[in-house]
Amino acid sequence: MSDITIRVENLSKKYRIGERKSYLAFRDVAVRYKQTAIGIAWALIRPFLTMVVLTIVFNKVAKIEAPGALLYALFVFGALLIVR
Repeated sequence: MSDITIRVENLSKKYRIGERKSYLAFRDVAVRYKQTAIGIAWALIRPFLTMVVLTIVFNKVAKIEAPGALLYALFVFGALLIVR
């Protein structure tokens, strides 16, 4: 077999593996949130509510001043999306 044929076969194999991984990831999320009343939106609402609570606790209750409250809230939200 030529080198080009092997490269094409490897690319098609990687593409099929990527499709399978995407499908399995989607199926995992769909199954996890299928039984909740608001469905997959819960994956975004939950970190958003946690962000609101953390921002209020650290800015208002603990009186810790962040350089920018909005920037801090966005930073917390991004971190929570990654962790969840």
